[in-house]
Amino acid sequence: MKYLLLLSAMALFACQHSRPGQQAGHADSTAVSPVWITYTGTLPCADCSGIQTTLSLEENGPDGEQSFKLKETYQGVAGKDQTFNSEGTYKVLHGDAEDKDAEIIQLNPDKDQNLQRYFRRAGDVLRQLDKDRQAVPSAMTYSLKRVSE
Repeated sequence: MKYLLLLSAMALFACQHSRPGQQAGHADSTAVSPVWITYTGTLPCADCSGIQTTLSLEENGPDGEQSFKLKETYQGVAGKDQTFNSEGTYKVLHGDAEDKDAEIIQLNPDKDQNLQRYFRRAGDVLRQLDKDRQAVPSAMTYSLKRVSE
C-alpha cells in the first residue's frame, strides 16, 4: 500500500512539474519557428518556353525534418501556362565528383529515383544537377537564385 501511495504521489508531481516558462501539457514557448529560404528562376524546358520555378526549403523544421515546397510553371504549353505544386522532404548531402566539399540538396530522398531532384548550393544560388548529381552540360542557365529568408 505504501508503494502505491508513493507511486501516485510521484505521478502527480511529474504531471504538475514543468520547466520555467512552460505550462504543464503545453509546448515549449521558446521553440524556434521554422525558417523558409526561397530560390527562384526560370529553368530550361524542352517543349515550352521555360519553367518558372520557385523552391522553398525549410531550414529547421519540427523534429529536425527538412521540408520543401516546389512550384513549377511551364510557360507557353499549348498557348497557356501550366502550374504544378509539390512538397516533401529533402536531405543535404556533402561532396560530389567535382567538389568534395560541395553541398547537394536532394529532394524526395525517400521516394522513387524518378521523383528525386538534385541541386548544388553555392552561396545564394542553387544549380540543378542531373540524376547522377553531375552538372547539366549546357549553355542554358540551370540556376535558381535566393530571394528571401
